[in-house]
Amino acid sequence: MKITYYTIDDLRLPPKRMFHRGWTIQHFDTVEEAIAHYQTLPPTGRKALGVMDGVHVLELVKCLPPYPDDEEGESVWASDYRTLTLWRERPESAEAAKACQEAFHPRYRLDGSVLIPMSSHTRLSERLRDKYLWLNSQGDRHSAVRWVYTAGKGWVPPNILYRRTDRPALVLKYQADGLTEQGAYLPLEVAPWEYDLLLQRTLERQNQVRQKGDRNDESTAKRSSPQ
Repeated sequence: MKITYYTIDDLRLPPKRMFHRGWTIQHFDTVEEAIAHYQTLPPTGRKALGVMDGVHVLELVKCLPPYPDDEEGESVWASDYRTLTLWRERPESAEAAKACQEAFHPRYRLDGSVLIPMSSHTRLSERLRDKYLWLNSQGDRHSAVRWVYTAGKGWVPPNILYRRTDRPALVLKYQADGLTEQGAYLPLEVAPWEYDLLLQRTLERQNQVRQKGDRNDESTAKRSSPQ
């Protein structure tokens, strides 16, 4: 399927219909052409830029105001192609993302229904290296979050993480339920990138415990089975 690149001028509007005002989409053969056109669109609109193969769509960046009083938006990452099975192996995805990084240098990315700051950190600080999140029994991603600190509003309940709006809140930190290595409760205050690394570590530990339990069950079953 042929890869093309697209821009949308303002996602706050409904799709354009005959005799009705709405957002418009334009298609381009190269990401450079799409970026050039995207940059001509006013930053007051919720413009977007992405890739499509005729059936599937990868939204790369969109223009959103990070702070409540901002009238103009800035380009933020709308998705990460590396987490999407359909797109992560396609060279066009990496090339388009690289071009967007060079053109816009996004400071924030969409994370579900909110914005969070970009971070290059890959390791936790010393104070968090033996800590885990206290997730619910289903392991829901944000189940350890108790309060969310957002730009312009301060601490708010975690339901903001699931609230769909055309002005996503910018989340700067979380208060979350944590655990020590020994299983003792510990309240945590962490940045979004720290929470994500703690989540990854917690889920890995849960998986290890689950696998160990499965092996123990198998050993018990073998010992109790008649010879």
